[in-house]
Amino acid sequence: MSIPNNDLLAFTLANPSYDKTMMWSFRGGKAYLERSGVLRLEPEQAPKHSVVLSAGIHGNETAPIELVNALVQQILAGELELNVRLLVILGHPQAMIEGTRFCDVNLNRLFCGAWQRYEGMEVELAKQLEASVKRFFDAHLVGEKFHYDLHTAIRGSEYEKFAVHPFTNGKSYSLAQFAFHAACGIEAVLLSHQPATTFSYHSYATHGAHAATVELGQVKPFGENDLTRLSAIRDSLVALLNKAELAEKSVEEMKLFEVIDVLTKDSEDYQLNIPSDLKNFTGFEAGFVLAESSLGQYVIEQEGDAIVFPNTQLPVGQRAGLVVRVKDWSEFQ
Repeated sequence: MSIPNNDLLAFTLANPSYDKTMMWSFRGGKAYLERSGVLRLEPEQAPKHSVVLSAGIHGNETAPIELVNALVQQILAGELELNVRLLVILGHPQAMIEGTRFCDVNLNRLFCGAWQRYEGMEVELAKQLEASVKRFFDAHLVGEKFHYDLHTAIRGSEYEKFAVHPFTNGKSYSLAQFAFHAACGIEAVLLSHQPATTFSYHSYATHGAHAATVELGQVKPFGENDLTRLSAIRDSLVALLNKAELAEKSVEEMKLFEVIDVLTKDSEDYQLNIPSDLKNFTGFEAGFVLAESSLGQYVIEQEGDAIVFPNTQLPVGQRAGLVVRVKDWSEFQ
């Protein structure tokens, strides 16, 4: 038994609650559907790395879902030889069906065990996804571990494609990862400044994987994405899966940012003094009052400091945005 037409996305949307294990062979390996949206592919030849590709952690972020599904179809059809262990995750089937970011609570805030502090359908989902990743990485034997969690942003961006690198807590950054991001067509990299409860950070902190949250443009419905705009990351992922190699390109054309502050919604009257369609990475003049509420205000300290992920349509106590600052690549050379 196998999924019809090698189409993981179609099967997932038609069977969002599927919780049985399905196993079958494809040319060059074996496929294991562990539950709806979670597919493990094991090559017959000795694998050289273990790779997790996740998409759909937010259900309405469809371009990376379609990109990953196309790669799966190629592998299962025998058109793309697989030389790494691969775990594919289409993370939130119900939200994908409903065309929403999430149903009860933001799934990408529930990892590293944070699901234990929440209620809602995403709680069980986060627990299951953590378990799937643990089983996969626990069976890792050789090479490196990778996890690329692919998203699209709610709003536009000065840099259409950008990556968020996990907080390293003093550990060295991998220059090969930066070069891989550049080869993927990533235009900017944002260095996190503190631990998080995102899916990619979970794999980095818990399993020692090279990991990143990768934003690939703006949210659009299924069928309305121009996947030719993702050709660079597609080609780089094909090289990783087929040749077990990281594509490389000079990082000099990529912008590098670091997080300097987190904006937190501290009261119901909290507001950001920006247009609703302001793009990610928009910079401000020093002295600009970016955010304010009855409890205080946030003032931009340095010319060019910018905002990423602004959002006030959320509960008090949650993140309303990140303030970021340009960093020089020379610090890594």
